[in-house]
Formats: sequence, structure tokens, C-alpha cells
Amino acid sequence: MKVIVSSTGKSVDDPISTVFGRTEFYLLVDTGDFTHESFDNPAVNQSSGAGIEAAQFVLKKKPESVISSSIGPNAYEVLTAGSIPCFTASGGTVRETVEAFNRGELPMMGAANANSHSGMAGNASVHSASAAGEESELEVLSERLRDLRGQIAEILQQLDRIKGE
Repeated sequence: MKVIVSSTGKSVDDPISTVFGRTEFYLLVDTGDFTHESFDNPAVNQSSGAGIEAAQFVLKKKPESVISSSIGPNAYEVLTAGSIPCFTASGGTVRETVEAFNRGELPMMGAANANSHSGMAGNASVHSASAAGEESELEVLSERLRDLRGQIAEILQQLDRIKGE
């Protein structure tokens, strides 16, 4: 199976990226033997529409799945419209991430897990926020929790609507 992983470098031993649309590189990895091709992200410096352009680029590589720490709503919509399942990874190297994928340990995304334009600030993550102090980390986590609660509320409304039909 071939999967695309957002990466900070061109090797399977480089860390995965915390963002999808503005990651520097994508690795197309064979999950069986870890052979891979690396691709520069053509949308990394895009002023707008990076997620959409990145997702369209990734679709052309014909992966069977995409793995990233976070994927925004526009990119997620393009990928799922292309019938590409997306999986969440929380850190580690590309190799470690693909190994976790092979063991069935990565959760499949049911929706985008990043806000629109969340990659505009660069590759900031909860881990880098913790370096700035626990208060910053708490703010980041609180914001992510608010976003997730909003997504859950939307899903519940959709389920209620479907059940009511």
C-alpha cells in the first residue's frame, strides 16, 4: 500500500510535519518495505488556497491514504472527495508513523482537525508551544478543544437531522 505522509524532510527518518497544506515535503511511502519518493510541496508558500492546492497535488500521486498531524477543512474536503482516507498522527518520524499505521494504531479522521488557515503561522505545534511555557500550551490545547467541541456539535446536529428524516 502507498501512503502520503506530511514530513519535515525527505527521509522516512525525518519527523512528520504538524501541518498538511503548508508542510515542506510529502513522502509517498510503500507501507511494506518503506521505499519512498519525496516531493516538495508546491503550495508551501502560497498566500491563500494552500490546502486545496496541496491536496490536489497529493491526489495526483495516487496514494491509498494520507497521514498527517492536522488537515484543514479545504484540504480534507478535496482528499475525501477523491476517496482518500485521512489518518491522524501525533508525532515521531515518518517511519514510526507508518509502522503505527501498519499496526492499525492511527485513528481515521472523520472531519478536518485544523481550522482554515491554521498553517499560516508556519509549522507551530503543541510541542513547540510547550517550549514557550505551559501557559501557551494550555491556550493552544484549549483552542483545539473548543474547535473539536464545535465539530462534535455539528456532527450531532447532522445525525439528529438524518434520524429525523
